[in-house]
Amino acid sequence: MKSSRRSRTKILHLRKKKKKYIAPGRRVLWFPQVKGKRLAEVEFSTYSGNHSIALRFDDKTELRFGIEPGFTMYADYADWKTGNHRAIREWRAVRSKVFRE
Repeated sequence: MKSSRRSRTKILHLRKKKKKYIAPGRRVLWFPQVKGKRLAEVEFSTYSGNHSIALRFDDKTELRFGIEPGFTMYADYADWKTGNHRAIREWRAVRSKVFRE
C-alpha cells in the first residue's frame, strides 16, 4: 500500500475577526492577560481616597482597577445564558465620600 502524500499538518483557515460594536463616546478596555484564568476572589475596597476593585486568580495573580474619587458604584450578579440580563443578586449602591451625606 502506498502512503498518502498529503501533508499531515493542520490547515489553518485565517478569518478576519469581527470587530465588536462600540457605541460612540464609549471607551472599552480589554484584558487578554486574564482570559481563561480561574477567578478565586473579587474584592471592592473604598477607603479615604483609595478606591479599587481587585480580581484575584487561583494562580496568585491579580487584576486591580483603581477608581478616582467622586463615583457611585452599582453591582449586580446576572445570568446571561439566554442572551438577556436576568439579575440573580443586586447590591446596594456604594457612593464615594464626596457624594455621601
